[in-house]
Amino acid sequence: MIRAHTGTEQATGMRALVHSVLFTQRFFVPIALMLLVVEAIATFAIIQRVAYTEIDWKAYMQQVHGVLGGERNYTKLQGDTGPLVYPAGFVWIYSMLCAATNNGTHVRRAQYVFLGVYLATQALALMIYRRARVPPIVLPLLVVSKRLHSIFVLRLFNDPVAMLFAYAAVLSMTHASTRRWSGLLLSLGIAVKMNVQLLLPGAAFVWWRIGGLRTTVAQLVVVMLSQVIIAAPFVYAFPHEYVARAFEYTRQFNYVWTVNWRFVSEHVFASHEWALTLAATHIALLIALAVVVWPRLSGSTLPTIVRQGFVRGVRANVSATEVTVVMFTANFVGVVCARSLHYQFYAWYAHMLPLLLVHARLPAMTVPAVWLAVECAWNVFPSTRVSSLALLAAHAVILVGIFRAPAHAKLS
Repeated sequence: MIRAHTGTEQATGMRALVHSVLFTQRFFVPIALMLLVVEAIATFAIIQRVAYTEIDWKAYMQQVHGVLGGERNYTKLQGDTGPLVYPAGFVWIYSMLCAATNNGTHVRRAQYVFLGVYLATQALALMIYRRARVPPIVLPLLVVSKRLHSIFVLRLFNDPVAMLFAYAAVLSMTHASTRRWSGLLLSLGIAVKMNVQLLLPGAAFVWWRIGGLRTTVAQLVVVMLSQVIIAAPFVYAFPHEYVARAFEYTRQFNYVWTVNWRFVSEHVFASHEWALTLAATHIALLIALAVVVWPRLSGSTLPTIVRQGFVRGVRANVSATEVTVVMFTANFVGVVCARSLHYQFYAWYAHMLPLLLVHARLPAMTVPAVWLAVECAWNVFPSTRVSSLALLAAHAVILVGIFRAPAHAKLS
């Protein structure tokens, strides 16, 4: 009887320990550090063993060489893959990479730089997850993506650089002492690639909650002014050409690269009506988030939040979890409604998926299944009707879960 009792106590203690490791914050930091160490080793090995694939790196170097040669007219900056269509922050960062890699010829050195970008992004994501009190059981999903490793260190796309600033902005918003820098950090991301604008509606909502009209306007002014400063040489010389190319919202995407809409015909994909439909859906989903989901995180209502924002001196206590869920869901609906998702665009939200899956309150076994469906869809090349439909279905499951999640912000 004594042995049976002792065995029961040991089993209970073991279950308690496993629960503490997987579902509480007690061991979050050592688990996160272990994952970062494993990632550093694994990603370094990937660089050594897996062949680099040239897609855009040479074109990036050709485009920045034009700027380094004195050209300031964006319509005259070209590469093998087409014209320069990224804002000025991209130009300055890739100019530094050009100088650091012998005019872009030392690709392995660039891969090591992007290994640093990858680890920094992972570290920021882990810090955000800790601030939002995400259970450690989902953290492995941050580090096992085949496509994500490829995007960062085997392709050298600019999307990871833009998202590094985006995650820094989200992390800054979870701390009261650093929130004033969030607008600048977001703007730095936008200056590398305009997809970071997808987070702006969520950021505006959080700024309104934090400090009302005054804070929101101040941060938006920072975003706009910093864009002008970063692009000053181009804006001064050829302002229309710069804005038209760097922020081209009507750009036509190539059907051959689409991951998300392969199941529609190329005629529909390229049509103006399809673009308007997706834009309208995006706006409708943002309104629905602002009316239904985001106020529910604080137990409030949108009219109350709007009224409080006009009352001078009123400051809301906005939790890190609320900030993160608002920012991530704002970005997610933009991804869902994107006119086209190319393979590198997975970096736009891959580090957000585990938190979104937890927030959606999906059944336990559904979480890895949905994540795997997303990951597999991004690894099918070229995409097929089945892979695109699978991606849409997985996105739909997450979206429904977001709108059905309970009326509190705790992630557990």
